[in-house]
Amino acid sequence: MKQNNLLLLAATLVTVLNFQSCSKYEDNPAFSLSSKKSRLVGEWEVVRVDGQSSSQYFGPGYTYTFEFESDGDFEYGYTYTDGVNTYSYSYSGEWEWENNKEEIEVELNGTIMDFKIKKLTNKELKLEYDNVEMEFEKN
Repeated sequence: MKQNNLLLLAATLVTVLNFQSCSKYEDNPAFSLSSKKSRLVGEWEVVRVDGQSSSQYFGPGYTYTFEFESDGDFEYGYTYTDGVNTYSYSYSGEWEWENNKEEIEVELNGTIMDFKIKKLTNKELKLEYDNVEMEFEKN
């Protein structure tokens, strides 16, 4: 009986340690059933930049979004509302995984940017670019 308990404890310990090593992003949960691509695809709104709310960082009335499509298309957009009028701008490009899916490379109007992924869940995305950390929520 003691040997069975010892084997069960050893199996549990191995399983727990295996799942703790599943996440490659520093702020992620240890395990996810969704693929990285399925978690990334969709429209994301910037909610925080370097610890500040997006309205503190960009100013009131601004909304910034990133959209990752499953075919590799990418769209960056922003909207500004001055209380009377709303102005929207968007730019198209492409994205792909880099560095064993630890980074996302975005090509936008001939400029290539590499974003380090710090967190990627179904509803939260945290990226770092040029020492600036951006937090997103999925729309």
